[in-house]
Amino acid sequence: MKNRIIGIIAIIFTILLVTPSAGAWGRTGHRVAAMLAEERLTPQALLAIHELLGPDVSLANISTWADEIRDVEGIGSTWHYVDVPITESRYDAKYCQPEGCVVGKIKDFERVLRDPKADKLAKQEALKFFVHFIEDMHQPLHVWDTGSKGGNLMQVLFFDQDSSLHRVWDSDIIERYPVEEALLRDVKQAVNPALAAKWSKGTPEQWATESLLAARKAYYLPSTSTVMPSGTKLDEGYCRIVLPIIREQLAKAGTRVAWALNQVFK
Repeated sequence: MKNRIIGIIAIIFTILLVTPSAGAWGRTGHRVAAMLAEERLTPQALLAIHELLGPDVSLANISTWADEIRDVEGIGSTWHYVDVPITESRYDAKYCQPEGCVVGKIKDFERVLRDPKADKLAKQEALKFFVHFIEDMHQPLHVWDTGSKGGNLMQVLFFDQDSSLHRVWDSDIIERYPVEEALLRDVKQAVNPALAAKWSKGTPEQWATESLLAARKAYYLPSTSTVMPSGTKLDEGYCRIVLPIIREQLAKAGTRVAWALNQVFK
């Protein structure tokens, strides 16, 4: 019993330690993108999802599950990202690790959702991964790399607080919103019918290239083409530049989650 209690405490401590920087967008960003997506589902898709998950389970509820099982059980730790050199002009499959990456796994889990022979449990898990990974891909630092593991090894001072560039994009900037409803409101304002139609197409490879290009604005010092050195101080000026990018990427993520699910569950 004593060993089990120690083990549980260790797991809880691990979750608390890694959660702020582990998953793209953090909890709030994932939930907001999923809320936007759910509003854009067709009745057929919504019915199919409720049949899989239950009538009281929302996309927001499942949007962080893939991070939770990774942090506790180590499942799919490489599936959440792909390290494409920032100097590349587009995503290439050669950068996907043999054990899988976010681009390949989106396609893998879409195949499960479309497979009439897949059982309900397999489709439930595929749906949770599918939603989460489309959202992950739209966090630019989950696509690019400079040898800093997507900015995880790039230490910065965010309003004089120690952080990493990755964590700044995952959660630090988003957490400046007092409540997730405020972020959801601004993300909704970043999309209109014309943009929704423009974003509702494409492939995971094309979406990865978009995120790669957006990442360059994260990596350079504000209003310059100078690479950000470790230890850079980031404050209101940086937030003003990247917050519109974050809102647009979350809007794209929610729009594309809905579009992809509407295609799967036609």
